[in-house]
Amino acid sequence: MSKNRIQIDGVWYVRETEAPESITIDLSDLTKTQTLTYENDNYCWEAIRIYKDDGESFYDIVNINFTDKRTKPWKEEYWDNNDWFIGVYENNEEDLEEARKAMDAEGIAHFQAFLKCLKEEGWL
Repeated sequence: MSKNRIQIDGVWYVRETEAPESITIDLSDLTKTQTLTYENDNYCWEAIRIYKDDGESFYDIVNINFTDKRTKPWKEEYWDNNDWFIGVYENNEEDLEEARKAMDAEGIAHFQAFLKCLKEEGWL
């Protein structure tokens, strides 16, 4: 018989394991973030910035979780290069060439509009 089964009065039961003790997380172990997300039928861009330890101001870097929804399963990438974001926003050809590897022309236009919002909000 399996070790995960027990017999009581001739009836076999699945042995239950004890539930783990309650876990407490210290709030100082959490990372406080702020996000802005833009999504359309083909793509999703989620910009994330991290609060500094003071809990009031942010680190200068912005990270973007990018999802290409044109294929199944969706393709997801993590971007963390603010210089590249600014380059795409400012139509720098070298940066746009990299963007073309991930998005079509319409996607790049939407991404640039999202970057404009991030810039206006003071994220970039």
